[in-house]
Amino acid sequence: MIPAAGTDSLNTGLLVVDVGNTSISAAVFSEQRIVFRNHLPTPERVSPGFLKRLVPPGRFACRIVAVCISSVVPRLNVALRGSLEQISGTRPLFVDHRCRTGLKWKIDRPAELGADRIADMAGALSLAEPPLLVIDSGTAITFDLVNGRREYLGGSILPGEAIAVRSLAENTAKLRPIVFAVPASPRGTNTGDQIRAGIHYGTIGALRHLVGLYRRILGRKTIVMATGGLMRHLKKENIGVDRFEADLIFFGMRAIHERNRGRR
Repeated sequence: MIPAAGTDSLNTGLLVVDVGNTSISAAVFSEQRIVFRNHLPTPERVSPGFLKRLVPPGRFACRIVAVCISSVVPRLNVALRGSLEQISGTRPLFVDHRCRTGLKWKIDRPAELGADRIADMAGALSLAEPPLLVIDSGTAITFDLVNGRREYLGGSILPGEAIAVRSLAENTAKLRPIVFAVPASPRGTNTGDQIRAGIHYGTIGALRHLVGLYRRILGRKTIVMATGGLMRHLKKENIGVDRFEADLIFFGMRAIHERNRGRR
């Protein structure tokens, strides 16, 4: 599947896998450089065929010797662990609050914090000095606050635009299914466009307001770092983002892997 561990002529690589509710993304690092990336819709189960499509053999010139996984879909974890252990010859590292991350937890129940958010913050810390506000826009939009002492102070969660549109349509009897798309105007002239306009421009307003609130908490030197597929719709809006990093979670998993070598 992946170049065999005995292929000494190849450089060694780290495979990082982000298992989300909507999609699974993978990247391969050779040293500090991403040499391969891919994503597929999240399946009901993980099969050998799925992994071949996610990480096709022969697509990168390095052999996988380590794997780090960020998963928010527990039902897939056992199959992923077994399959990826066979690929790499080593036990994958699953990101959670017990990993060495460089963060100190100042919240009620760290075990409840999603692995994706932990990896995002670790990625942000590997790219910039705190205080940091990390925003990830996907199925949900999450906000995470890291102060100058690298303490995680908490944050907030909003529904993502696509799920908000779907939820409103599904819970209103007269509406047919509505697919999210960025509206051309805040003034919708039919019910579908009015829902899209309300969700999209309402989300922009919420983002601006929350960024302002969190800057007051963290201080004027706060760097606001954003990531996530849906953030591409919002980058041009004046919401207070200083830096957009599409591969933030991948960099975070790489940083966590480096901090936890030998602990699995």
